[in-house]
Amino acid sequence: MTPLEIRHTAIEATMARFRGRPFAWGKVDCAKVAAFHLKKMGFKISISKAGSYSSALGAQRAIVRMGYDTIPDLLDGLGLTRIPYSRLLLGDLVVADGHDGIAAIGIYASNGHVLGFHEDHLDQGLVAVDLKPDFAWSVL
Repeated sequence: MTPLEIRHTAIEATMARFRGRPFAWGKVDCAKVAAFHLKKMGFKISISKAGSYSSALGAQRAIVRMGYDTIPDLLDGLGLTRIPYSRLLLGDLVVADGHDGIAAIGIYASNGHVLGFHEDHLDQGLVAVDLKPDFAWSVL
């Protein structure tokens, strides 16, 4: 498969898995979506050290249990390469302000759209939102 085909296949699998599943901390949230997506991209991701959590505070504590202070630190620690927003390609990861004081991870879908959870549509699961992220990482 070409890199673009890998990216497209991973996004399709991620959308199929999480579309229509309501947001739930520790079960269906941006970290779980990003981990699933990265696995589909061929990364060896283990979030078992994070343990379980059911709130934003619990999610922040899970990040610390994994040895990081923030979500951007965690993504850097996975060996992903930070890139400028202008270089985003299909399937790359972004971070922006999220819910309850914790940053949110999204998957770049193209034309300024990011797949993620939106506070006005948490019951709908993964949706496409327009946003300019604070940080971005290439997944290939």
